Amino acid sequence: MDPRKRRSQQRLYAAALELAADRPMAELSVTQLAEAAGVHRSTFYEHGDSPASLVEAALTAELDVLREGLLSDRSDAATALVTVTRGVLEHVLRHADIYRRELTDGGGALHALLSRHFRGSTEALIARGRIELDVPVAGIPPADVADAAARFLADGTVGLIDGWLRHPRPQVDQFLALYAALLPDWWPHRPAA
Repeated sequence: MDPRKRRSQQRLYAAALELAADRPMAELSVTQLAEAAGVHRSTFYEHGDSPASLVEAALTAELDVLREGLLSDRSDAATALVTVTRGVLEHVLRHADIYRRELTDGGGALHALLSRHFRGSTEALIARGRIELDVPVAGIPPADVADAAARFLADGTVGLIDGWLRHPRPQVDQFLALYAALLPDWWPHRPAA
């Protein structure tokens, strides 16, 4: 991406996150976002097809950086997973107003966004051999078991984040302690320190 287009994207992402912190994504308009970012409406459409898609793209860009860190982390899988989960929780807290409103008990777009993030990270770790799932299920191919495991962990994690975020003062270490206690034995984890 050329530098001018990257600057426009960064301004649009910042404006989208700022505006979405104050009002539901469905109430944002292209005009509001373009004006807040200091770009033309046509520039907006180079980066998103709706205000909600732009908010999601901005959040996904931050999550993608965390995933890249996870995949390049050479520590054991359990340590890398705790580190990246902490990063995701800190990301959620930075954008708590958006996530509180848009997770909506599993029915919101951001539930799906976070679920895709966690599922994609799990799938990438399995594909790279960083995690081996030893969960044989009679009559079900290992690839199907791995897919089910990734989906199970992703949606469960996001549901836990949704509940955790609704506390008056959510604490990352408390989440990690509860998460470690709830993770299945077949998933690499360690208690939060």
